[in-house]
Amino acid sequence: MISINSQEIRYFYRNIVKTGNVYRVKHNNKDYGEFRKLSDALYERDALFFCNFDYDLLVECDLENKYEHMDLPPFPEKRPKGRIKGMKVNKKEREGEILFDHKLRKFYIQKGEEIIGFYDTMTEAFYYKKLLMDNNWDKGVLKTHITERIEVNIKIDPNKEYKVQLNYCPKCRNRLDINAIECPSCGINIKKYLSNN
Repeated sequence: MISINSQEIRYFYRNIVKTGNVYRVKHNNKDYGEFRKLSDALYERDALFFCNFDYDLLVECDLENKYEHMDLPPFPEKRPKGRIKGMKVNKKEREGEILFDHKLRKFYIQKGEEIIGFYDTMTEAFYYKKLLMDNNWDKGVLKTHITERIEVNIKIDPNKEYKVQLNYCPKCRNRLDINAIECPSCGINIKKYLSNN
C-alpha cells in the first residue's frame, strides 16, 4: 500500500464517523446509514455523493464497490475531548485563586498553601494576582508597585484647598498633558481661565 500522511487519510475518510465498532456516513449533520465494514461505509458515501443524496436515485445506482478488495489505510484515531494525556496542568497551581475570608471580610490570593495579601475588593485582589502572574509570582513586585488609593465617600471641607488636575481643556475640551500650563489646541492659559470664571 502507498504511504499517505494523516491529512490525506482524513480527506480519504471524509464524511465517515466511527462510533464504537460501527461506521456512519454523515453529511450536513444527518446520518445516512450505519455499517459494520469500513468498505461498505465508503461505498455508500460515494454512491450518496454520486446521487446528490437523493434516496430515489440511490436505489437505481449501479456503482461498483471499489473498496471491497482494497487495502484500506487505518481509520484516523479521534482525540478524546478535554485534557491531552500526559499534560497534567492544574489551573489552580499555575494561576492561583482568589478566595474570601469571612472572618476578616477581605479577599486574598492563594497559590498552593501560600496566602498573599488581604484586599477590600475582588477587583483589587484580581489586579494584584494578575500583576504577580505577569512577574512570575515574584512578591517583590508588590513592594515596588505602589498605587494611589482614592477615597470615594469622603466629606469635602469648603475651607481646605484641594489639588485639582485637569485632563481636558475647559474651553475646547481637547486632552491636556500632565501639569500643562496652556492648552496646545486653543492656546489659553488654564490657570488664568479658571481664576476668571
